[in-house]
Amino acid sequence: MKRPSRLDYAFAIGRIRVLEKGLVSSAVFREAADERDVSSALKMIFDAGSFLDEITEIRNSEELDLFLANEERQLLKMLSEVLIETELLRIMTYEASEPMTAFSVAHRLDYPFISDYFRHRIDLGNFKMFFRAKYSALPKERIEKLLLTGGFYSPDLLLNNFDLSYSEIAEKIHFTPYRKLWEAVVDAIEEKETFVELERSFEDYLIRYLKKAKYIVFGPEPIFAYGLAKRRELSLVRILGVGKLNHIPSEILKERLGETYA
Repeated sequence: MKRPSRLDYAFAIGRIRVLEKGLVSSAVFREAADERDVSSALKMIFDAGSFLDEITEIRNSEELDLFLANEERQLLKMLSEVLIETELLRIMTYEASEPMTAFSVAHRLDYPFISDYFRHRIDLGNFKMFFRAKYSALPKERIEKLLLTGGFYSPDLLLNNFDLSYSEIAEKIHFTPYRKLWEAVVDAIEEKETFVELERSFEDYLIRYLKKAKYIVFGPEPIFAYGLAKRRELSLVRILGVGKLNHIPSEILKERLGETYA
């Protein structure tokens, strides 16, 4: 099958640019974290975004899960309408659950921006496993077979330096774009003994990469980026909703609310 022209995505990109304006900013999420209860917090998200008013009626975790599941279905339905290549929809479907499958498809389609997203995702996934293994004092052999290939850097970059301290490893990866990210995560782990910074910072890195798609005029990349940005937004709604339902202090909740595409 002949590959579609980038211009074939012109109408779809116009639709996506409109939808992008309905995404909620990270500042609004942080403000919502200060609200007194889940109803007022989600009302703030509703006012700032493009959600159905059912979001303001959520009262428990079951209703929250049902609402978010429906939002995910609607997102995939919309993507199926605008993505000309069915393989791109397959990438969106497997992005979270099977990143290596999604990467394989993206690499075959030869859209470098999309392929590079997954290469970053693989690198950061390896970093995450590496951090947890070292923190738990697990032997190197336990993670050797778990680290994935296909990223920008071989797992050997980590494995060959497994016995070094976190700060010493930072010196070994100074030539990568991940050094500042690594150092920030190390500081949080050593000072607070928490992986919250790791989870949030890695997702923030990926969303900042996706924002580059805003400058691509034609092609599937802005659609791909919007789809993942909307998923990120739904993830933050879940964090906010669950936090409010469980009466998590606002300052702790804010630590878990990262950047958005808006």
